[in-house]
Parts: sequence; C-alpha cells; structure tokens
Amino acid sequence: MQMEAKQAGLTCLCAGWTRKDRAPGAPWAATLPVLLAALVLVLLASGAVLAVYYDPRHAFWSVQGIMRGVQGGWLMLGYHRVGAGLVFALLGLHLFRTLLVRGYRGAGAMSWMLWVTLLAVLLLTGWLGFVLQGGAGGHWALLNATRAAVMMSGFPGTVAMWFFGGPAGGDTLARLLVLHAVLALGAAGLICMASRAAKRAKPVPNGQVVAFWPVYASQYFAALAGLALVFSLLLGFAPHWGQGMQSVFAPTPLLVAVPVSYPWYLWPLARLAGLLPGVGGQVLAVMVLFVLLYALPWLDRSNGAPPRRLYKVLIWLLGLDILVLGVAGPMLAALCSAWVFFHFLVLTPLVTAMEAA
Repeated sequence: MQMEAKQAGLTCLCAGWTRKDRAPGAPWAATLPVLLAALVLVLLASGAVLAVYYDPRHAFWSVQGIMRGVQGGWLMLGYHRVGAGLVFALLGLHLFRTLLVRGYRGAGAMSWMLWVTLLAVLLLTGWLGFVLQGGAGGHWALLNATRAAVMMSGFPGTVAMWFFGGPAGGDTLARLLVLHAVLALGAAGLICMASRAAKRAKPVPNGQVVAFWPVYASQYFAALAGLALVFSLLLGFAPHWGQGMQSVFAPTPLLVAVPVSYPWYLWPLARLAGLLPGVGGQVLAVMVLFVLLYALPWLDRSNGAPPRRLYKVLIWLLGLDILVLGVAGPMLAALCSAWVFFHFLVLTPLVTAMEAA
C-alpha cells in the first residue's frame, strides 16, 4: 500500500512538472513578452543616461563625445544599440508565432492589434533613434523627410510640419528627442497592455490543475539568462552590426547618402515602402501594410479552425520573404514586397476559407 501511494504521488508530481495540462501554447514562446519588457527597461535606463550628455545642436559630435569622453559612455551606447536590435528580433519572433498558431483570431484579436501598434511605435522610435545619432545617413534621412513634409498639403502637411518643425537642425532634433522618449515610454505601456489582453484571451478552465509556480519561474529565469548571454555576445563582439556605415561619418554636403543606409531592423520596411514611386507612394505602401495587419482577424475566414499544413507553409514562406526583403536588391525587393501584399490580400482569405469548408 505504501509503495502504491508513493508511486501515485510521484505520478501526480511528474504530471505537474511536465505541465501536460497547461493552456495551449509553446512554453518558451510564452516568455517573449517578458523578454521584450526587460529589453525595453534596458533601453529606457540607457537612454536616460545618454540623454544627460546628448546635445541635439551638435548631434554627431555629441555622440562621439559620449563614446570617447564619458566614463562608460561607450557601454551605454552599446546597451542602447544592441538592445534596440534585440527588441525588434524578439517582437518579430512573437508576431511570427502568433501568425503561425493563428493567435489573432477570436479573443486574441485585441492582443494582436496591440502588438501591431507596438510594432508601428517601435519602428518610428527606431527611425528617430537613427536620426538622432547625427551621422550622414540620419542627416539625409531627416532632410528627405523634412522636404517631403514641406511638399505635403492640407492636414497631413500640417501634422508633418508640426512633427518636424521645419528644416532639419538642432531645434528639430531637440523635438525629435522628446518624441523619441515619449514613444519609448508608450512602447513599455503597450507591452503591458498586450500581455494583459493575451492573458485574458486564454483563460484557465475551471478545475484545471496548474503546475507548481517554480516551473513558470524557472522558465522565465532560463529565458532571461539566455537573452543575457546573447546580449553579452553581441555587445562584446558585434556592437555595431547592422547599424549602417553611414552613421560613422559626420554629415557634410560633400557626402550625399543615396540611398540611405538604415539599421537592419528598418531594412524590410524601407524596401517595402519603395514598392510605390514617390514620397506619397511610400507613405501609402506603409499605411496599407499596417491596415492589412490590423484587419487580419477579419481577413482570416477559418472561423476558428486549427491551422493546417498549407497555411503553416505559407506563414513560413512569408517569414522567409521578409528576411530576403531586408537584404535583396531592387528587383528582388520589389517581388518580395509584392508577395507580402499578395499573401495578406489573396492567399490568407483563400486558404483559410478552404480550411473552413
């Protein structure tokens, strides 16, 4: 009797630790929001330190002075640059996983739209950070955006002029620095809201046995340790990877950045925006992309059916297409950009309707 009782107790303990009764979802992918929140905190802390020494009227030389003249300044800059890249990498993985498991359907629609909003906010924040470095690439990117704002008329032109405040200069960078900080704080709030909405979208059924809390804590600690290891490796061996060589040169009329070399996390969006000609076409392409992402819960016609093999293959192709889009030449980039819109406008409604039939 005692042996049977011990075996029954061991079976219950193993069942709790293997967590077969947990809510659906990959255990390690569930830690991505926590990792994103940790990285945003690192960015906020390092950004606050950098803002103390940053001079928007002499942006480039201010950054060089922080790197070479401030005690530990190079480390703070490294934290900020590496952290920004990892934020986009983890957010991309989270969005990819949500697409793969069709987590944007039903109760997950609100969480999905918050994550898409976070993507838009982070892309704008990343672009502002690129401009605030004051390098040749950021200078010409801001100058091109300012010229486009001057050409716009009506309400969009008014908003753009308020955003940039006129020609690129010290006052413009000072305003963009404030906006950069505000958007970073907004990103932290969006992560909390999206995580809360995702938790409400997957309630634990009544009477379901939940595994012991150390299992949850150990997974988060292990994920944070893995993130810290990757962060340290990038900080020590590749702190400037994917930042664009134009950022290391001071802005000068003799060095015209054509095309502008953006950080790696802006490559896909920059090439996708180039699918349509002109500044208006570029803005339209980006707006259509985000409208499609917001409308994805309604473009999906599966009616809650589990994803099948064809749908998953298409999502993997979409992820590969976006990766190729970031490094492709002009012709291939146009084809990859067209595939993104074709996927959401045609393939998603067609394939999901076939699965629901």
